[in-house]
Amino acid sequence: MGTGAVQLLFIALVFLKVQGQPHLLDPQCVTARSEPGLYRVINGKPADLLSNPWMVIIIERGMMKCGGSLITPRYVLTAAHCKSETKSQLTVRLGDYDVNQALDCSSYGCIPRPKEINVTRTFVPNHYINFRKNDIALLRLETAVQYGENIRSICLLMGDYTWSSNLLKNLSKFNTTGWGRTESRINSPVLQQASLTHHHLSYCAQVFGKQLDNTHICVASSTGSTCQGDSGGPLTARVRLGSERRVILFGVVSYGAAHCFGPTVYTNVNHFANWIEFHTKQN
Repeated sequence: MGTGAVQLLFIALVFLKVQGQPHLLDPQCVTARSEPGLYRVINGKPADLLSNPWMVIIIERGMMKCGGSLITPRYVLTAAHCKSETKSQLTVRLGDYDVNQALDCSSYGCIPRPKEINVTRTFVPNHYINFRKNDIALLRLETAVQYGENIRSICLLMGDYTWSSNLLKNLSKFNTTGWGRTESRINSPVLQQASLTHHHLSYCAQVFGKQLDNTHICVASSTGSTCQGDSGGPLTARVRLGSERRVILFGVVSYGAAHCFGPTVYTNVNHFANWIEFHTKQN
């Protein structure tokens, strides 16, 4: 995106914030403290200890099932194919970094221990069709989580769908995070980051031989991708809203190439903004 386009995007964001549109689902969501590095899940580098406080691990029968994102103190957003098919109890773990360590520490000190909270209800859109359509789900937590340095919601834009769609269209780069499979074909114990490039939907449609529409986002990278274990995880970008830079959730991992290198299809969160706001504001 050129300098002129960036300036216009900034002006539009300031204007719409003043007008009250768009608005954030959770005004207490995370702010971007610094510019992201170029990390990737395959052949990637670990994420910074406190850089992704919205990340959650979805656990079923003691095993990691999917990733997800905390979007309010009471709700996690993930993929619909991550819901339990056996009606067994799902649990989410919040505030984790290295799943093999009871306490995560750096040279600056240690962060609070992760928290685990049971899921009491799952919401899936009507007409969900496996990975092909409406692959998004809301998980309601048993108790509301208290925000801290390692636990905080990611930002979601609510309001004018046309405006948010234009914003998405003009973004060329995204970040994704997860504990998914690394180059050694095993799940990483440490949270990983990847930088991915925005592609036209026709590219993913050709690769996967599936029909795609504006409920999907197509991203790819020649050096990294998401892989098994990252299902339900986030596609994010940093956007300036007024005087603050916010980390905005744009997509949820749906499916990708079996060999882990190549394009990945994400569910377009913007398309489901009204559905998300309706359910999260009910209780």
